[in-house]
Amino acid sequence: MNEVLTIDIGNTKAKYAVFHDKNIVESHVFNPLSDDLTLLLQRYPIINKGIISSVGGKISECLAQLKSIKMLVLSNETKLPFTLTYKEKSKIGADRLALVAAAFAEKPHQNSLIIDIGTCITYDILTDDDHHLGGPISPGMQLRFKAMHEHTALLPLCEPTTDELKIVCDDTIECLQSGVQLGVLHEIKEFIELYSLKFNNLNVFISGGDNIFLQNKLKSCTFASSNFMFNGLKFILEYNDIQ
Repeated sequence: MNEVLTIDIGNTKAKYAVFHDKNIVESHVFNPLSDDLTLLLQRYPIINKGIISSVGGKISECLAQLKSIKMLVLSNETKLPFTLTYKEKSKIGADRLALVAAAFAEKPHQNSLIIDIGTCITYDILTDDDHHLGGPISPGMQLRFKAMHEHTALLPLCEPTTDELKIVCDDTIECLQSGVQLGVLHEIKEFIELYSLKFNNLNVFISGGDNIFLQNKLKSCTFASSNFMFNGLKFILEYNDIQ
């Protein structure tokens, strides 16, 4: 198999990964407004196709640098291995489709809940009869910290922590971290419980950049690697059999 390019443009950053067969040989954050992708193709001239998922725009800027290869732009109109049941199909995020595809690739024809913890927290269900069901969206950790800082006079902006979280806090930073992170933790626990009552033998995937702050705090969950999104994109590209 030739090397293929997968691109994920999120709300805060853009990333790419180059696959050789099943393995990622290079992955980095990049600037869609620079010549990063042009330089990438110079380093990997064997790349002849790729796929791009974007919720943050900049698709045309990327495609302008990738004219020499065949690119699939992921959308609700792309051929997928599951059926979309979302009423407003044109508004569903391409990132959510890629994550569901990654879950399908790992656990095909099974009930799966995919929770992505990034700028926002998204919940998606893939049923054992291959239907994608949309779920809630709530603010991610960084958005919660930012909102409290920007909409109050005295609360500082802080970052999540891997330290033990307390319900009796000694200072403002601890109060904010416990409020946000324990709030997210218990929100996710409750959603998992609710979905588990509705869907039998439910697989639970936790993905996204902030999932590291929940590891060892949730049982019976698969904490996806940072390549989870890229694996989903590659799966969709192969499913569409772009030559």
